[in-house]
Amino acid sequence: METESHSTFLMEFHTQQEKFSSPDELISPIKEVLEKYIGEVKEVYRRCSDQSVSLVLDCAQKSIATVQLKSSGLVLLNIDVGGEDSSVFNQEALKQFEKDVKEKLGVVASKTICPIKRGGPLDRFRYLTSSDERLLEYDVDRVVADVHSPFQHIQILHTINFGNLLVLDDLQNLAESDLVYTETLIQRGKIDYTGKDVLILGAGDGALLWELLKENPNMVTMVEIDETVMKLCSQHLRSACGTALDSTTGPHHRIIVGDCLAELDKLKNENVQFDFVFSDLTDIPLSIKPQNKEWQFLLDVMEKSLSVLKPNGQFLTHGSGVSSVQSLADFELHLKNLEPRVEFKRCQAFVPSFMEDWVFYQVWKMAYE
Repeated sequence: METESHSTFLMEFHTQQEKFSSPDELISPIKEVLEKYIGEVKEVYRRCSDQSVSLVLDCAQKSIATVQLKSSGLVLLNIDVGGEDSSVFNQEALKQFEKDVKEKLGVVASKTICPIKRGGPLDRFRYLTSSDERLLEYDVDRVVADVHSPFQHIQILHTINFGNLLVLDDLQNLAESDLVYTETLIQRGKIDYTGKDVLILGAGDGALLWELLKENPNMVTMVEIDETVMKLCSQHLRSACGTALDSTTGPHHRIIVGDCLAELDKLKNENVQFDFVFSDLTDIPLSIKPQNKEWQFLLDVMEKSLSVLKPNGQFLTHGSGVSSVQSLADFELHLKNLEPRVEFKRCQAFVPSFMEDWVFYQVWKMAYE
């Protein structure tokens, strides 16, 4: 049986608390406006303290409203409307509802947030977050793939704006619209890859391999641990990866299915070196202390990558969104403390499906006189 969608409307109203002698002078007008739009309203719960009054209202049309009155004069109103009745609050009606409450309460300021949708067939795929954990809503109209590999949760979602979108463990990785991500990572037009040996760590979507093969390299070696990601992307993200993932070997590429740290150790022991090493693995963590394991993994990747990099080679990677200021600062501090010592520069580009500017790094070993 298909579940019905619920819409939650979040509102806030700033009142002049001194104008009201009791909570009911605020609550009664709110009930009155709710009844105008939804129907009968019945109070089923109330809790009072010195700082706030909280209540739950059982409303007609499968709706529930919660109201919080703060001693500062702030009123928080949440309305949850289920099924087809959520159409009661279209954008126009919602604005009028807010206006009516403002007039009843003599509100100084107010704000209504667009509805959060839950419970419907596609609603659980609708929301992801930005790099600094702000809510983003996607226009998902179809689930292309939704599987668990031994390593991660893999989803490919079709969106109206971005085409097919690869999501790994609830983090957006790449969409068909995101060529700019790959072109900025490889610094297209600024770096010459002709005849060069390149190592890719991660990038299981195949887009990085596909774009690098257009740059006439000698050989591109790609190491990706999750074969399931590659198989799904070769089927459903083809406009991004082309034919790059159709074969594990070709005249100018080879794909190794394995752990990148183990492969880096093996390459170092075999004295294999590269002109360029790309790390297109996990995003850098938001902070240091709670996520030491993730930071240590990234540090290990960078140090081992430098060990297989030619003296004049470059290590290229992505960072995070520009809004993750502290995360980027932590990453750059790690770069400054790397051994051997390195220099680096950064650039940024707006990535459509990320809905934010993303930061990319070019790193090279420091030259000594």
